[in-house]
Amino acid sequence: MLIKFSFYPPCYTFQDMRYSPSRTYSLALHNDAEADLDRIYEEDEDAGADIEVFLEEAKNNQETLDNLTRKGYVQYGDCPFDVNEWEKAKRLKYILWRIRLLWLEGSAAKYRIVYAFHPIEYRYYILGIVERNFNYDLNHERSKQILAAYNALNIPRY
Repeated sequence: MLIKFSFYPPCYTFQDMRYSPSRTYSLALHNDAEADLDRIYEEDEDAGADIEVFLEEAKNNQETLDNLTRKGYVQYGDCPFDVNEWEKAKRLKYILWRIRLLWLEGSAAKYRIVYAFHPIEYRYYILGIVERNFNYDLNHERSKQILAAYNALNIPRY
């Protein structure tokens, strides 16, 4: 309900103002990324567990999710990581990112998490977990698979 005061210029105040709940981010693991994680578990159970723990922690932390689209972002603390864009994909208007888990050692340190943000759904989609030596060449079969998943999820391209 608006109440108009008789002062000039008119001044309005809101009573019973109702706010819609704030949007929260979510995180989903695409089937391809789930298959990657299963494969990693088979090769190195500790590495798979470390990656899964990170994803669970991120899924439940809005501050972490909020920072996943900040180019060059580095988070310090218990599970430090850094974020960067996939530049080659960006040139084709795919907005893809990768996470490097800085706290992992040994074989677990060789993996990168590739993901995209769906701005309409407010959801991050983990599209793949690739090895560090993955060169992000768009003609590579794994890159094509990630781009196909991006398109199948109807994530906007800018």
